[in-house]
Amino acid sequence: MLNIINNTTIIDRNVVILHQIWSNCAPTKKKDAQTLTTDHCFGIIPHKIFMSTNRIESCPICNGKHLIHKLSYTNRMANTPFDILQCSDCGLHITQHAPRQQDMGRFYPDSESDCYKPAQDSCDKWLDFLLSKWHKERVKIVREESRRNSGVLLEMGCKEGYFANAIRNNGWIAHAVEHDPTAREYGNKRYMLQIEDGRRFFDINPRSYNVVVAWDTLGEAVDIHRTIDKLSQLIVRDGTLIIAFHNAMSNDARQYGASWSGWDAPRKRWHLNPQAFEALVNQHNLEIVNKRHSSLCASITALSSEWQQAAKKRLITPLLRSMVRAIKTKENHTYYIYTLKYKQR
Repeated sequence: MLNIINNTTIIDRNVVILHQIWSNCAPTKKKDAQTLTTDHCFGIIPHKIFMSTNRIESCPICNGKHLIHKLSYTNRMANTPFDILQCSDCGLHITQHAPRQQDMGRFYPDSESDCYKPAQDSCDKWLDFLLSKWHKERVKIVREESRRNSGVLLEMGCKEGYFANAIRNNGWIAHAVEHDPTAREYGNKRYMLQIEDGRRFFDINPRSYNVVVAWDTLGEAVDIHRTIDKLSQLIVRDGTLIIAFHNAMSNDARQYGASWSGWDAPRKRWHLNPQAFEALVNQHNLEIVNKRHSSLCASITALSSEWQQAAKKRLITPLLRSMVRAIKTKENHTYYIYTLKYKQR
């Protein structure tokens, strides 16, 4: 357990503990330690190896060779289509020809800078309201799944830091990593967070956190196995790892097709489902202790998908339709949240 200086403010304690965790990046002699590098972010291999012309020929989870074309998803910011393939064995969906990380900016210019502007109309205001409820729901999930009211938490891929700020305001020490420089700068300035460059993800010392969360960001990893290995190494022996993802096999994914906002290609390279994710976990030193879903997040995703389908944003009908769909869904939910523990040997 990390030592916390009791006479400092929450922000000061963040700085102190962040320094303790990140200052010593040399490999340790412990059995569970690994050699740490500075060339990787969220499992990103060196850029000269992963080219934008890279073609996926087999499933990274089950090694299946039967990849079928599912749909073409158009990234609207760059007006560029991406083929989404499906592994016929485990159901994993794959973004074919995903760009290199340093080229991602052309598909998400200025980190979707509209996110930082005040809501302009009733649709935006209502979406902001739903998102604020979602941040609070995630704080509740962390408390329930970790059975803790406070601790040291790391968020992998925090975007603008909304959740990290919310959990810190509820008594936690929150650290985060994010590869998008605009989002990182925004979170650090607005919320006074300690968001580190995502390229330092693999520099973090093992066994440093009570809780590690990845809210729908595991699918952004280039090397999904190396990334989940690192996530498992970051929690203390009795710590909690929470991984959430949009279900590519959900009823909503089938209903909305290429308009489903859960695809979010090319940022998401791997589109998970419960079968594929559980197969992935079984290959690593983790055990699943709980599985839940979020109707609220499903409503937000459906609302966004409704707006993608429509020529003009409308509020009442899409909102009601999205909420009804989320409540009526009894299986194949849109958004799953898994709680994992380090498997004791």
